[in-house]
Amino acid sequence: MYISKKDRELIKQKFGGKCAYSGTELEPDWQVDHIKPRIMYEVGAYPYEGNPNDISNLVPCQRIINHYKRALPLETFRTWFLGGLHERLKKLPKKTRVEKSYKKKAYILKVASYFGITEDTPFSGKFYFETLD
Repeated sequence: MYISKKDRELIKQKFGGKCAYSGTELEPDWQVDHIKPRIMYEVGAYPYEGNPNDISNLVPCQRIINHYKRALPLETFRTWFLGGLHERLKKLPKKTRVEKSYKKKAYILKVASYFGITEDTPFSGKFYFETLD
């Protein structure tokens, strides 16, 4: 999906240069995410809610968080992917020499760090953009 430089800057500034989900300062490789995924419009989950590419549905997002969220609805991302993440962190291997396992561990720890999630600290249940209302 093409987004003009002007619209990309408007999206970036929606939350003062912060990720809509984690509230962290956007890194240079940040991406634009659809709060309500485009695919959900295509399958009819949001049949009368306008254009999925409308700027009101687009938010700035850390690249890795956008990748982790994928095309999930917001509630699934909140409850399933982030809600139990602190428990999954406990199951990560403490040490590994297998490169694939090392990369997987680093990936999940990076996502968790954006949200302040640790083995003992679960996800707060609120995304940054929800705390601004």
